[in-house]
Order: sequence, then structure tokens, then C-alpha cells
Amino acid sequence: MQIQVNDRVLKKIDSEEELKIYYNKLKENFANSFKKEIVYKIECMKILKEIRDNAYYKMDGFKTFDAFTKNFKIARSQIYNYLKLANAIEDGLVSEEYLLENGINESLDLIKNKESATIKKSKQNPIKPLRFQLKRQDSYDFYKKNAKFTAFFLDEIFSNQKELLDNLLKKFKDLRD
Repeated sequence: MQIQVNDRVLKKIDSEEELKIYYNKLKENFANSFKKEIVYKIECMKILKEIRDNAYYKMDGFKTFDAFTKNFKIARSQIYNYLKLANAIEDGLVSEEYLLENGINESLDLIKNKESATIKKSKQNPIKPLRFQLKRQDSYDFYKKNAKFTAFFLDEIFSNQKELLDNLLKKFKDLRD
């Protein structure tokens, strides 16, 4: 087995100007490769959408589209993101040019809050869940069992009981010191 080393690793660039030209060439190659990758991903989006829409996966004996996608080394969430983007392109919510220029994640963010006949508006809550640790098991059990009440309780105190909140915060700081 013979090992062949890539020439560009061995090439020593002497002048500052040659180095700058070489660097710009690398940047250009990187940008072109990245755009080619997105073009291939757009093609994959269209292929997956056509397979799902026309139920072509049944020709291979798969009962569901999910079963079909498990044969490929790609995450389920990525497949469904591709399908969302393919539907958005079809509905005119996002253009292929926008996808090429801004990438997949930016395009997903753009369509996240838009709704169309084929894309449902995201139901994901933009507010992250609150995590904290309680000192007593019985209080943990109570709040865990009554999670919606706990959310209401905390929001109510914050919104309408500022004086109580300030008093409790002062008491907490006094205990800590």
C-alpha cells in the first residue's frame, strides 16, 4: 500500500502575496463546495418530498414513510426539516436562492412562524423551561404533581404581587448573608 500526500500540504509559500492569493483561492473553493453541498441537499429535499407524497416507499414493501427513512443514515428530524423546506419552496414561502444564500438553519428559522396549507405553524414554546432544585421532597412532590398550578402561581406572584416578591427576595438575601 502506497501513501500519497496531498501536494498542497507540502507546498511552502514564500511571499506574502502568493500566500494571500493561495488563501483567497482556498476561500473560493470552500464557498463553492459549500454551495454545491446545499444544492445537493435541495435535490434530496425534492426527492424525499416526491417519495413521500406519491407513497413510492410502498414499492419496497414499507408501510410508512418513517419505516422507509430508517434505512438511511440520516436523523428523522433532519428528514422532516428537509420536507418542511421542500414544502416551503413549493408554497413560495422561501426560494431556492434564499436557501442557497442563507443556508438550511436560517431558512428553517424564516418559515418557523409562517403558516401555509402544507406547513403548520410551530407549536414549540419559545420560552425555555425553568429548572431548579428544591430542598424538601414534599415540596418537590407537590410542585411536580401540580406543574400547571406552579407555573400559574409563579407568574401571578411576578405579575401582580411584586411587593410580596420583593419581601421574599429581601428575606432570602438576609438569610444568605
